[in-house]
Amino acid sequence: KRARVELPEGMSRNQYKKLQRQKKWDETKSEYRKIKKEKKKAAAKRRKEQGIVDEETNYHMARRPKTLPKNQIATNVHVIMDCEFDELMNQKEIVSLSNQIARSYSAKRHCEYEVSLKISSFNKTLKQRFDKSVSQYKLWKNIEFEENDKLADILPIDSPEELSKYVYLTADTDEVINDLEPDHTYIIGGIVDKNRHKLLCVNKAKELGLRVGKLPIDKYIEMNGRQVLATSHVYELCCKWFETGKDWGKAFNEVLPPRKVK
Repeated sequence: KRARVELPEGMSRNQYKKLQRQKKWDETKSEYRKIKKEKKKAAAKRRKEQGIVDEETNYHMARRPKTLPKNQIATNVHVIMDCEFDELMNQKEIVSLSNQIARSYSAKRHCEYEVSLKISSFNKTLKQRFDKSVSQYKLWKNIEFEENDKLADILPIDSPEELSKYVYLTADTDEVINDLEPDHTYIIGGIVDKNRHKLLCVNKAKELGLRVGKLPIDKYIEMNGRQVLATSHVYELCCKWFETGKDWGKAFNEVLPPRKVK
């Protein structure tokens, strides 16, 4: 029989198990990453020898400019990444979201146009993840990390006229956004949940009295089930829309892998 584990005071068994898994990961992650890197290099070598193109990686790497623009062109378009859904994600999903935020920041820096980006409700587990594993974020420029509790804390709730300029982007609506308007703010739901929480963002928008809309997904991509894009893809599409002369078709082709585009 296994010896009964004495749980720390005030800690549930599930919390204790989660803590032990995290400790084990911390102890082995360096070796794990080394092995993973070696396997990735070996797989890339095999694909190259066999003449196989790594579609997703090569496609995006080929289109990522190496130099940063000296002066970005102002758009007066703002984006908020709403990360108030911390408690609805597990640790793996939090890591995925942090990677998407990092990718969005990279897209922001390389874009010829200035599309402002604010990370809202940057606290709890997400902030812990950044502080521990992406600590260089404190040196990132021209991006805001707001530690507010709720999205409502940074919205002009008392000004209907100003609030009308905020649009929550969600796949769960028929309202299509054909143009990104100056002096408007577009909100992206910062959540990785594999579609567990349907209607989450549209219901939140209704509660806050916000307009809703979606990018013209139906016209340009084919997806099984709900047409939900990754958080980083939505921000990248907004940047590429400006860079492609406000052409959504070209933007989708630039951002998404070819197999997803019609």
